[in-house]
Amino acid sequence: MKRETAQRHSLKIIAIFFAVSLWFYVLNSEPIQIERKLPINYIVPKGFTIASLSEKEVTLKIKGSKAFIQNIFSNKEKLNVDLNPYFVSSGKSFKVKFYASDVTVPFGVEILDISPKETSIELDRNVIMEMPIKVLYIGDAPRDRKIKEVLIEPQNLMISGPIEILKSVSRLETAPVNLALFNKDEGSTTVSLSDLDPRLKFEEVPKVKLKYKTQLLNSKHIIKNNL
Repeated sequence: MKRETAQRHSLKIIAIFFAVSLWFYVLNSEPIQIERKLPINYIVPKGFTIASLSEKEVTLKIKGSKAFIQNIFSNKEKLNVDLNPYFVSSGKSFKVKFYASDVTVPFGVEILDISPKETSIELDRNVIMEMPIKVLYIGDAPRDRKIKEVLIEPQNLMISGPIEILKSVSRLETAPVNLALFNKDEGSTTVSLSDLDPRLKFEEVPKVKLKYKTQLLNSKHIIKNNL
């Protein structure tokens, strides 16, 4: 019994020795340098939003053992920047500086540089507005058909953003819809919307559907249209 206990203790000591040896090997292995991009998460004062086209991410130059840095920032980490203190001290327009010390990295990893080192921020009141949707068309309808009705659902969508930016927007537009696709008596298709200004956002994921009805022309109408 004592012999078995001694053997187990010996195995534990050997395992610990190998673990410590491996740890020192990793620490003393040749360090490498890599670059990683880290998204910025701005914490905005209540009722406001960012009206400027500010930096969305920083680039970090990192040095450390390959074992430590090869999977660094693989869990969707972000650089959190609280804008509330800046707003209290400087109002709606100010500069924010980025420091390497603001980024948490594992033991044995060093941040050599962070870029850019600052960004300009302008805040504005955040508002929500309802916007109508306009369908844009390209091409021609089939020669043997007449379009009777086109409906879009929904007809309006809610978007939010800086009030001064929203004042310049009067409607939302779809991506171009080819009229040649209206080749049945009736049908429907999902349409995408043109890109919004990056400072604006939809309150809900837009799901826009276009429904149409057409009428098949008789041969006389087709001949007349071709003349």
